[in-house]
Amino acid sequence: MSTPHLPGWIDLQVNGYAGVDFLDPATRVDDILRAAEGLRQRGTAGFLLTVTTHRREALEVTVRHAREAMDRQGPEGPILGIHLEGPFISPEYGYRGAHDADCIIPPDLEWFRKLQDLAGGAIRLVTLAPELPGALPFIAAVADETVVSLGHANPDYETLRRAIDAGLRAVTHFGNGCRPEMNRHDNILIRILACPELTLCFIPDGQHLPVPFLRMLLQSVPPARLVATSDMVMYSGMAPGVYERSSQRIRLREDGRLCLADDEKLLYGSVSLLADCMNHLASLEQLSPEAMIEVGFDNPLRLIGVDPAAWRRRTPHMRWDGATRRFVGC
Repeated sequence: MSTPHLPGWIDLQVNGYAGVDFLDPATRVDDILRAAEGLRQRGTAGFLLTVTTHRREALEVTVRHAREAMDRQGPEGPILGIHLEGPFISPEYGYRGAHDADCIIPPDLEWFRKLQDLAGGAIRLVTLAPELPGALPFIAAVADETVVSLGHANPDYETLRRAIDAGLRAVTHFGNGCRPEMNRHDNILIRILACPELTLCFIPDGQHLPVPFLRMLLQSVPPARLVATSDMVMYSGMAPGVYERSSQRIRLREDGRLCLADDEKLLYGSVSLLADCMNHLASLEQLSPEAMIEVGFDNPLRLIGVDPAAWRRRTPHMRWDGATRRFVGC
């Protein structure tokens, strides 16, 4: 059995890499481009530059920098657009994850339009909580131009159905962004699984989701509805230790778990490249190589409206090695 060579993987959730923080307004465009090239060389052919919850003024700066980086990289560059993850998320503990509670706000359509203008239309994915005031009309207003995804959220089933009717299409990091303990029969994961219209993005880095959960997901949801992401942050490639970021202390443990130093139940993203995530998936032997390519390459491109066939024609950097049952560099 042969599988096509790939230019690399497509990651819809990259917050930073190798000391470069895409959320920091002080991050230079040159640094963004350096990080993007480093990612491309390590198997990430394309990605959405992800910015998370922050002050309005800071987000306005970061999306401008992202737009400038896209303009400078040219049409063949790896930055496919922007993923706005927050600040329109749940303020509740557990559901907000490591996001700054002081910066969380309800969906603001007028301000989002301003951000989209500053980004030159490059915001291709926005993650929000559908249960927030104003969320349903916000979804309806932007869904034709931007993929709207549920994340860091806890809507009841009826609200979730109304959000889907309004244009909600996806779920950000399914299995995460929620409380560690929930009602066993009525919780956000069960409600999402009851909605076959949604594409489920998930993080198979070996830290966010345990192996039994991944096996359940892969056996319960067809590959056509799954998208693997990394949720990688700036600490990828850095040494284990405790790092200070704004008012937070972040711990990178020896086992690769990245979390809040003062509350290790709360993850702070991942330090794994999507190439590593895909090989973790391969080790489970649940999906064929073709299905993994669908989950890590075709589906993310289709979700944001990009033709996978055009991207397959780019220079290959990744191939399936049947002897080791891993994807390796060409």
